[in-house]
Amino acid sequence: MPAAIELSRPDSTPGLLSKPVQLIADALVLPRMKRVQIDLAGPLNSLDGLIEQMIGPGNDQGGELSLIQRTHITRLQIEETGLRAWLAFQVRASETTDQAPEPTLDKSEFAQWQTLEDELDGFLTTIISALAYSTESRALRLELLAVLLDARHAIAEALTVDDPEYDPVRELFLTTWDRLRPLMSELEGMETPGLEVDFKLAAFIAGGDALRALDALGPEYGFEINRDGLRRLARLLLAEAAPPSFTPLPLEVDPEFRDLFGFNAKDETVFTPELTEQISSGFGRVGSWLFPAAHAESISPAEALKGLVPRQDNLNDYLELVDSLLQEQSSAWLTNNDGVPDMMAERLDPLVRATAWKESCWRQLVDAGGEPKVLRSAGGAVGMMQINGRVWRKVYDLDRLVDEVDYNVNAGIDILTHYMVDYAIRKGEHEQPGGEDNLVKATYAAYNGGPGQLARYRREDTPAQLKAIDYEFWRHYTTIKEDKWPDISSCYAVGGVMTRD
Repeated sequence: MPAAIELSRPDSTPGLLSKPVQLIADALVLPRMKRVQIDLAGPLNSLDGLIEQMIGPGNDQGGELSLIQRTHITRLQIEETGLRAWLAFQVRASETTDQAPEPTLDKSEFAQWQTLEDELDGFLTTIISALAYSTESRALRLELLAVLLDARHAIAEALTVDDPEYDPVRELFLTTWDRLRPLMSELEGMETPGLEVDFKLAAFIAGGDALRALDALGPEYGFEINRDGLRRLARLLLAEAAPPSFTPLPLEVDPEFRDLFGFNAKDETVFTPELTEQISSGFGRVGSWLFPAAHAESISPAEALKGLVPRQDNLNDYLELVDSLLQEQSSAWLTNNDGVPDMMAERLDPLVRATAWKESCWRQLVDAGGEPKVLRSAGGAVGMMQINGRVWRKVYDLDRLVDEVDYNVNAGIDILTHYMVDYAIRKGEHEQPGGEDNLVKATYAAYNGGPGQLARYRREDTPAQLKAIDYEFWRHYTTIKEDKWPDISSCYAVGGVMTRD
């Protein structure tokens, strides 16, 4: 308890009434503060279990002393939103022993390690959804979603590394925690229904901070991320609502998740029978190469593309067909959604076509031993717009992304406009040197690498590989915007140059 109270003005200087107010505070406020008790036993006991779980039950950190007994308040500070306390606790390094290096994981163990990455994905999805539910702030929800999407991008990339000695989970957890921490501090100053009870949010933050601190102390403290530790950490925030396991990951579309992060503000797919008929009516000029004239008027580009793989003998007609599909879907999206500002509406069509070209060379399918098979990247991205199901699970139907080219394209347009409006425009990328063109560059950078990559196109420290990707995209975009074909030779072996009528 405080031994004295010191009063001062905001600039730390004494005021005219400082002395009489100090006398009143000493006589009336200090005795009351000495009677204030805040019971942290529950959160500290939970934190004790978390630390034991992450360090290992065999590492006796405190002998007979519990964490409550090993914890003390190092600092108190009164703020506008309440009283902030800094807690310190004691831990000891593990006994140093000469141990043989850990053996390389076998295939079975490596598969279990990948499951731990799934567990981290499920943990982050659960926690971030709970935090987003606790606030009505649209901006804060979008920032929370950005953290989740970037973490999922990183997990998808980590799963492509076929190295049993590679341990991405700890780094992914710590990186994501560093992104989440300031957002949770912002939440602490708001009304968060359901999280104030029993210091849930404060305990969760303290738990993550404790793990961050343990990691910073060095490997001798034996800190590691494991399934049970993630569940314990989740229970600090969610109590009994925490799931017994975060795996297997749910893959179906979740309307509540879509609504929480603003995806239900627009239809999941704008394709209705009426719209399909509308697109079909403009298809005759490109459909006659594949279907009799009597049927060309009634078949949409998406229908014509089913099972179709681009080959040398059909390439020109195939590209005309895809071009028609992309243009029609961009137009349909703008007709059915009013979220894109007028200044960017005319840029949407070339943005969509350039993105599809850079991501997939306008391919939904590839030839696999004479059979058409969906185009799939090493990281799991599929189809014309190369949408990663691991990143976008719960938002889009993963089977339809594979089976329906129009659904895949429309989901890609949805993601592009989401990044453009909710991130690029909201964060003022068009106010940087380069103007409105920056919005196109930033949108594609986020689409290609996640929200955290939004400004990579203008950063000097961007890796050369990513700069090359952005350069190629911009080259395709500017070409398409001039109503020309993209560089066909960048994707296909061709003998001539295609031109538009």
